[in-house]
Amino acid sequence: MSYSQLRAFDAVARSGSFSRAAELLGVTQPAVSVQVAALERAYRTDLIQRKGAKIQLTDDGRGLFALTRQMLALEAEIEDFLAASAKLQRGHLRFAADGPHLALDLVAAYRRKYPGVTVELVLGNATETWNALLDSGVDLAMLANPPEDPRVDYVPVVKQDMMLLVPRGHRLAKNADVGLKDVVGEPVIFRELGSNTQRTLERRLKKSRLTLQPVLTVGSREAMIEAVSRRIGLGFIFDREKNEDPRSVAVPIRELRASNKNMLVYLRPRRRRRTVAALIDLASERG
Repeated sequence: MSYSQLRAFDAVARSGSFSRAAELLGVTQPAVSVQVAALERAYRTDLIQRKGAKIQLTDDGRGLFALTRQMLALEAEIEDFLAASAKLQRGHLRFAADGPHLALDLVAAYRRKYPGVTVELVLGNATETWNALLDSGVDLAMLANPPEDPRVDYVPVVKQDMMLLVPRGHRLAKNADVGLKDVVGEPVIFRELGSNTQRTLERRLKKSRLTLQPVLTVGSREAMIEAVSRRIGLGFIFDREKNEDPRSVAVPIRELRASNKNMLVYLRPRRRRRTVAALIDLASERG
């Protein structure tokens, strides 16, 4: 049994004629006759009774016709499904990020353009996000200052300044900017070791030969913002991450302007997926 044999039989049963079936399929009438005859011969059954120019389905023929109708209806559904996926009228995208702000900007633009695609956003620190990408747990990731890796392609999205987050009323709150020397001796709050914010800060401190002593280490930017607002210490945050909390003020750090290079990253084979390629194109346009 072959697909072409079933398709030929269905066309004959549907049209009631070998000649009309040939027209439907765009082949010659003898080709249709050969396919149907081969099907009958292979299963030692009569499917069609020929009475001159007229045909009539046997009991087996009627049973098979009911099944080929289901088969070809399902084929049409599959074709519609794949066509809709190709046009991004449906689909699923798993997207990771080391921070919500830029990722959600991109997701919002993507959803406006492709409302039929479902996006799953997975948030974690920089280390967790990078590992999820390399382990193929996600399709793409938004990361700041990602490591170099020959398996990965990179799309620059935006550069950000690191800010010093201080309680409102603090002596540095009214400054246009600050230097890291201005922070020495102040109680400071650090992020966890896997954090891109912490890695970027520590690289700059080492280069400047400065030391800061943390009074608290926190595992999220939300905890950082709240701890600063409660006057536990001064924190560090990138400019797109600062919120509208009236209890704190973000001041640019001179040595850390444009220190955060946010990039959309993906394993190279993933670009073949239409949903992935569409997000890459969107990020490239915005970058």
